[in-house]
Amino acid sequence: MSHFRTLSLSDPRFTPEGLHHLTVKSRHLGSRADISLFVPQTDPLQQAPLPLVILLHGVYSSHWSWAFKGGAHLTAQRLIQSGRISPMVLAMPSDGLWGDGSGYVPHARQDFQSWIVEEVPLAVQELVERVTPDSPRFLAGLSMGGWGTLLLGAKFPQLWQGLSAHSAITQWNEMRFFVEEDIADFA
Repeated sequence: MSHFRTLSLSDPRFTPEGLHHLTVKSRHLGSRADISLFVPQTDPLQQAPLPLVILLHGVYSSHWSWAFKGGAHLTAQRLIQSGRISPMVLAMPSDGLWGDGSGYVPHARQDFQSWIVEEVPLAVQELVERVTPDSPRFLAGLSMGGWGTLLLGAKFPQLWQGLSAHSAITQWNEMRFFVEEDIADFA
């Protein structure tokens, strides 16, 4: 039984190898939300849970930026094939697409924090057999996503085996330099 009212997955015939796009109806956002998902080719005999790495994007961007601006899935596949890193699944969710950036925090009517912490892992678990509740979880982000990583890592340390924040906003008031919206509107 799905945790989501709707969950739509891209057709692999039309996407780059290992890269998928999904749209789910999020209860925490009260709307649809997107996730780009990289699932590496692995030995079919392996059954161990795969680590889940959630990549948070920065302001002005969306779920597709890690793959189509940075090639994260290509880098991961190359490093996995060379044996430099172990196989892992990359989940690259949208932040919820509020204004210039949601900040990955709860707002008055939408909970962008719970979307990332609760619903993104559940959506991946429903679609990727080797991602389970026992899969090690990691969180990384760029800019506003770096802020989200630091915040969600500090609020929920029991959920993550590791964190990585890149060019992160480190004080909430720094958001005002990046978003058009008044940061007082954020909950």
